[in-house]
Amino acid sequence: MHRTLRMILATAMATILGCSEDHVLPAKFHDDRIGTPEQLSAEYVGEDVVLEWNISTPAEVLYYIVTLSEGSSGAEWKYTAPGDEQSITVEFAWTDSVYIFHVEAVDATAFVGESSNADTVFIPQ
Repeated sequence: MHRTLRMILATAMATILGCSEDHVLPAKFHDDRIGTPEQLSAEYVGEDVVLEWNISTPAEVLYYIVTLSEGSSGAEWKYTAPGDEQSITVEFAWTDSVYIFHVEAVDATAFVGESSNADTVFIPQ
């Protein structure tokens, strides 16, 4: 019995010591890999929302992921925009609510960069 208890204790100690978080993390390989969309602006125009943004590395962008979240329910939809554009017109069945938008750039290796600032639009119906 003592032998089994010692084996369990030894295994537990080896697991705890082996899973220590005292290890060196790799460099942030994604730093400077692809730019972050900046100065996102969303405007309700007619029946659509027009989004515009800037990015410092437009040549590296294959496409953008545009995320739209409905404020009260938290429901989320994603759209894509071509990489050679820095704007998109979102056509949607809008309801009386606040909508939150943000944009992420994606490069040719499918690496998704950091998300842009968020912008909100209130849609009155």
